[in-house]
Amino acid sequence: MQERFREQLSSLGRVFERLLVLQGERKIYLVGGAVRDLLLNKSPQDYDFAVSGSGIEFARGFAREVRGKLVVLSEDDDEARVVYRKRLILDFNGLRGGAIEQDLGQRDFTINAMAVEVGNFDLIDPFGGQRDLKNRLIKPVADNSLDLDPLRLLRSFRFGLEMGFLVDDAVRLQGRRVSLQNTAPERIGYELLRILEAVNGVLVLVELRELGKLLEILPEIAPLSADEELWQHTLRTCYKLEEILLHPGFFERFKPEWDAYFNRMPYRRALLKLAALLHDVAKPHTRFVNEAGETHFYGHDGLGARLVVKIGYERLRLSRNQVRVVQTLVKEHMRLHLLATAPELSERAIRRFFRDLGDEAFGLMILCYADGWATAGRTVHLEATITRMLEQRRAELAEQRVKRLVTGDDLIALGLKPGPVFRVILQELEDLQIEGKITTKEEGIEYLKSYLSNLDK
Repeated sequence: MQERFREQLSSLGRVFERLLVLQGERKIYLVGGAVRDLLLNKSPQDYDFAVSGSGIEFARGFAREVRGKLVVLSEDDDEARVVYRKRLILDFNGLRGGAIEQDLGQRDFTINAMAVEVGNFDLIDPFGGQRDLKNRLIKPVADNSLDLDPLRLLRSFRFGLEMGFLVDDAVRLQGRRVSLQNTAPERIGYELLRILEAVNGVLVLVELRELGKLLEILPEIAPLSADEELWQHTLRTCYKLEEILLHPGFFERFKPEWDAYFNRMPYRRALLKLAALLHDVAKPHTRFVNEAGETHFYGHDGLGARLVVKIGYERLRLSRNQVRVVQTLVKEHMRLHLLATAPELSERAIRRFFRDLGDEAFGLMILCYADGWATAGRTVHLEATITRMLEQRRAELAEQRVKRLVTGDDLIALGLKPGPVFRVILQELEDLQIEGKITTKEEGIEYLKSYLSNLDK
């Protein structure tokens, strides 16, 4: 194993050479995930080093030596990062407690609490990390590991999902007594997205609720969680969505749309699962029982979308684009159901659906399918509607949206000022063109004049 460590570090070439030059009398240890990955015969994604003395000062000198970019991660934790040629990441921190054993004792899990001394390449494993790697177990280093950083609860479940390991009950025992309320929202958001992106991420949501932590992360869902009927429907939707993501089934016939949707941006699966969790978040606030005893939730989609914005920005610190995705899915999650049960589904209504939903159209179909199954246990009407909509969409895209007869320049020539209304007008004219009701530019201009004249009345 010593030779494996030596070969891996030597493969870094000049980076490792300069590390040895700067070492001097210092002790330098490769620690954490890099050691774990090497023991699993995986190439590390990045490298963490613990050094005697100041980690930040060592990183600063190392950055100069290799002409890398220095990023100070934490003054309090004496931690800095060096990015070499935009592809290699090396983190340095000063030895916590002054000795490597003390440093490792403050780390999260035994599989991350191993070190290799740079020079002799001996493995240092005071807490049985190798044993737990062999047993595929996520186990805390100490009885207070989660007290030192409560976010480690989420990290344990994330590691378990991504590595296929079991989470030791000691994690749950410690997890019950710690609080996530003072943990930075962006750290929670990052871990939650990683959890939901993984297969079986929904199971972790259930675990977090049982541990009393899900409501600490998302207090806005407390009324939903307290209503057993609504909560069970939410879980059925989440489980069905996760099943579809693993085994597309009906959606396999739409592989081009599937691939395009999930390849368009990172964390698509996570955002879909988050939308499934939150799609009915406003139902407890909008419950209405009429004189006939029928229960309705008028406006729960719109109010839910507003709650999602608060959750996305304040609780999880998601990016603007990520919040927009979940907001759109929650706001429009009833739309496909309404189209599928309408007396008639027109071609124009289908075009309007794709125009309004944009990049989220296909994701909304998956969410609505899962929601419909969770509600009624059947999806035949949704399958027929989705099939017709996507077939029409494919046909129209194949025609490449025939060249527009009327353009924005024509609108300006008629005295209109450019703005959002241009998109509405041009889309209306394009719909008429596709339907064959306008066949020349002149007909389009005449229709537009009539349209504007009617607006003036």
